[in-house]
Amino acid sequence: GLDSRGFLFGPSLAQELGLGCVLVRKRGKLPGPTVSASYTLEYGKAELEIQRDALEPGQKVVVVDDLLATGGTMRAACELLSQLQAEVLECVSLVELTSLKGREKLAPVPFFSLLQ
Repeated sequence: GLDSRGFLFGPSLAQELGLGCVLVRKRGKLPGPTVSASYTLEYGKAELEIQRDALEPGQKVVVVDDLLATGGTMRAACELLSQLQAEVLECVSLVELTSLKGREKLAPVPFFSLLQ
């Protein structure tokens, strides 16, 4: 689940599927050694972090968030997961703002949204 509204959906989805959930947070919110990736916002830059030992190399993951707009946050999360050598199977969100073409930034990772 992505910080912060992705936390509403990621853990519930993981629990329903009987899987684990790893949180990707904004910079400075996680304890211990972390890996980070920066991304561009309309008004500047931001960074996401994940704990360095959160996943095993080759572990399969799905990235979950509430909204896909420009795709910057989800793309940064995919980059973080790649740094940890995880395999991103798919990105999902509840809502997609199709006019902003965020899914294009996620290619070749498949993307699914419930509402457009």
